[in-house]
Amino acid sequence: MRYRLALDIGSTSIGWCLLRLDGDDKPVAIIRMGVRIFSDGRNPKDGTSLAVTRRNARQMRRRRDRLLKRKERMLAALTRFGFFPTDEVQRRQLVNLDPYALRKKGLYDALSGPEFARALFHINQRRGFLSNRKTDKKDSDSGALKKAIKDLRDKLAQENCQTLGEWLANRHENRLSVRARLRGRTQKDKAYDFYADRAMIEHEFDVLWAKQSSLNPALFNEAARKELKDILLHQRPLKPVKPGRCTLLPDEERAPLALPSTQRFRIYQEVNNLRLLTPDLREQALTLEQRNQVVQLLEHQGEVRFTKILKALKLPGTTKFNLEDIKRDRLKGNATSAALAKDTCFDERWYSFDHAMQDDIVDKLLNEASESALVSWLQEHTGVDEATAERIANTSLPEGYGNLSRAALDRIVPELIKDVVMYSDAVKRAGFDSHSALSYIQQTGEIMDALPYYGIPLRRHVAFAKDNPRNDEERYGKIANPTVHIGLNELRKVVNALIKRYGRPSEIIVEVARELKLSRERKLEIQREQKERQELNDKQVAEACVVLGLTPTNLDRAKRRELSQKMQLWVELNSKNVADRQCPYTGEQIGIERLLSNEVEIEHILPYSMTLDDSMNNKTVSLRRANRDKGNRTPYQAFGEISQPGYDYEAILQRAALMPREKTKRFAPDGYQRWLKEDKDFLARALNDTAYLSRIAKEYLSLVCHPNKVRAIPGRMTALLRGKFGLNQLLSGTESKNRNDHRHHALDAAVIGITDQGLLQRFAQASASARVKQLDRLVEEMPLPWPSYREHVERALENIIVSHKPDHGYQGAMHEDTAWRLHGNGVVSRRIRPEDGGPRQREIKNKSVIAIASTRNPERHGLDENGSPRAYKGYVGGSNYCIEIWRDEKGKWDSDVISTFEAYQLIRLHGEAEGIKRLRNPSYSLSGKPLVMRLMINDLVRLNLGGNTKTMRVVKIGGNGQMFFAEHNEANVDARNKDDGDSFKYVSKIAGSLQTAQGRRVTVSEIGDLRDPGFRG
Repeated sequence: MRYRLALDIGSTSIGWCLLRLDGDDKPVAIIRMGVRIFSDGRNPKDGTSLAVTRRNARQMRRRRDRLLKRKERMLAALTRFGFFPTDEVQRRQLVNLDPYALRKKGLYDALSGPEFARALFHINQRRGFLSNRKTDKKDSDSGALKKAIKDLRDKLAQENCQTLGEWLANRHENRLSVRARLRGRTQKDKAYDFYADRAMIEHEFDVLWAKQSSLNPALFNEAARKELKDILLHQRPLKPVKPGRCTLLPDEERAPLALPSTQRFRIYQEVNNLRLLTPDLREQALTLEQRNQVVQLLEHQGEVRFTKILKALKLPGTTKFNLEDIKRDRLKGNATSAALAKDTCFDERWYSFDHAMQDDIVDKLLNEASESALVSWLQEHTGVDEATAERIANTSLPEGYGNLSRAALDRIVPELIKDVVMYSDAVKRAGFDSHSALSYIQQTGEIMDALPYYGIPLRRHVAFAKDNPRNDEERYGKIANPTVHIGLNELRKVVNALIKRYGRPSEIIVEVARELKLSRERKLEIQREQKERQELNDKQVAEACVVLGLTPTNLDRAKRRELSQKMQLWVELNSKNVADRQCPYTGEQIGIERLLSNEVEIEHILPYSMTLDDSMNNKTVSLRRANRDKGNRTPYQAFGEISQPGYDYEAILQRAALMPREKTKRFAPDGYQRWLKEDKDFLARALNDTAYLSRIAKEYLSLVCHPNKVRAIPGRMTALLRGKFGLNQLLSGTESKNRNDHRHHALDAAVIGITDQGLLQRFAQASASARVKQLDRLVEEMPLPWPSYREHVERALENIIVSHKPDHGYQGAMHEDTAWRLHGNGVVSRRIRPEDGGPRQREIKNKSVIAIASTRNPERHGLDENGSPRAYKGYVGGSNYCIEIWRDEKGKWDSDVISTFEAYQLIRLHGEAEGIKRLRNPSYSLSGKPLVMRLMINDLVRLNLGGNTKTMRVVKIGGNGQMFFAEHNEANVDARNKDDGDSFKYVSKIAGSLQTAQGRRVTVSEIGDLRDPGFRG
């Protein structure tokens, strides 16, 4: 069977649609539709990667483990060398000795072996801050630490203290704090009372040992000194972070952005793309001499304004560049050179180093962890003095990595320098294949029967493999962005399941959500921009309503959209002068009253029928009669190629120059060609998405379908066509998209599947016909792909069972971070610091907590009535692993909730293999009862509710055995359940009512195949 697979790939979803093709490869029927839902691998509270959260917790555990191991090694060594007594009871009695007094006494008088051991063991507890340049820069508190350390050194000198221990002993005698406390709540106010560094600890050890060895050389011998000092000061070297693979040379690591070669590459790449705009708005490339002048400016500065570039090139101040816009008035320069060529660093000597030496210096600055070693290297190899070397070592440089390695840059940058050429041409001149020719399918020509793990064919895009790999991710590498990684893995599962059922697709069309590749920072930035834009829209709509005498809250959606767009486009006519906003074509003034009348309308600069571009970048406001005179033509075709009375094309270009850059270029004689870019026609442009992630998805899917039959399309067409076909009403009953129903992803896929050249050609013709007839709407009548298309979509939607990715792992937060003190009878307390600062206060509550007893020292807190170590603290449980439904001897259902903490304890007690076997025993619960079913979050069940059997998803499991369900297709359920104004509410059951509802756990495959074992009482 020949079919087309349409895919809508989002950050947490994949919608898909299978369309049957006829002999001419035209879609004639919908075979099936479906949706796969999964987590994006990010914390829903702040958008950070869950891997980061897990890594931070793991680092804390490892630091604690290393401290305990260091204490054990120190204890063993002190005992072996005769400092500590071998008897454990005698050792414990030494705890009563004052370690501060011993640390001071040892500087002047002899210490016994046990006294010295007590002092050294105390020093080993907190051995001071060891600066690491690579981590300090990312630590927001490192500045406060370094200041506190410097202040402490000054205090030691002022108070004439030989060592840190003597200074602490003096404070201890005077009943002053001897702990380093961080004060202040804001970054600006943060400060430590004092802080010690590792060098102070090493100095104290050396001074103490020198004094004691002079008094007792037999005990304080050289062998003991070496081993004890090594245990005290040993620091495990940091594991270096391995960069990703070079796009062109996959076996090479990507070069840092701070590397002068990378900075230089970016500068030449951007300046070679720089174009002068002629008076008729055509683009003119820079000459080689002009290009070199601009590069010279950028090489010496962090950024350069376009006005300064014009002066350097001796061009009129009215000249504009193609990259210049309202939001962009400058080019980035060489940030690394600008930083290192400052008077406080290398000054002008930086430019006397050749390019290779500059790269070597920056490489050292980025990778040398020891500041002292770096300072010495800089002095030896660059001739600077120590003070200058220290300033250079602490200079802030750009972070991150580019896409190319040093080896690739060494070949490409010279080609960019030789001539004013584009990057794509420089790649070929440097002897590389084009990026598309480097794909796996182009290299091998192999069409596979199923998608492999993406790291194999997408080798250029993934990180390097790990040593001793345990799975495919570690064996072949993975993309660092967790959302992309999870999305591609789920795509593989869905596509392979469809191939197994229906065979390989004849064609694939895919649309990839833009947010899938965005970093957390970029997502937050976009959210801020959207909020600002929404606030501006609200303000402009309110202003328009004042003129029209309307109430903003009473506007329907269409009217609000019209007013918002009119106001925004009016501002863009001349954002700097509200009194001089003119019709782009006639030059007549457009005031706000005229703007909001029927005399002015929104129009497409490049005809919609020629572009299918309905974005704001292709719209402006003009007088209605001017729009009619322009007709279905570009501004140049209407007013430049031929002369029309009342229109001056040169004046039109001057008015267009006041608009944003993306609009301005569309008025030029070659505006349509520049919009097309390298596409042969507007249909190719509308059907081709060149975004990074879309290219990756296309490359991946080409493994199971011929590359010429795989297309990634832009998303702008989907929403428009969905509305034209009236598909939104199938889920929402209105013209709005229903995002509270997961099936809207499949609905999008149904539109993506018919977005081909034939449909868009008919759409464009209908639009042109409407324009000729001077209709206000874009199309007179929207042609359906085939007559029963809408009915096919509706029927397929009704048969969808949404597939939710299950997560049956025991891993998760065992409990919350805060420890509570136990007072008995469920009463617990903790100390919290008030929001306005001040001393910490005790908070007392009744809470159910996980009680914790000491395992290392069971007798420390005494024994309980059962003779077991008494619990002394508790934590609020983090989550529940599952709920086990079991049957009692009378056939009634009951349940036990297994917390994540309990699941972890089982794994810890029996080992992972045996523990998982017990957690997933198909016949018995952990309590040994006959198991009916075991439910976890996102599991699906079938319930008889009100006489109808429904497929429900487990969304929440309460510690009291209460389960909460939502229908499989319901989205955004948590927020909607909390919203009193929303009719949606969870369905709640306990074990007994679940039995009454004939509940049973069902499974749903990646493509929505339901397996129902039936109710078993």
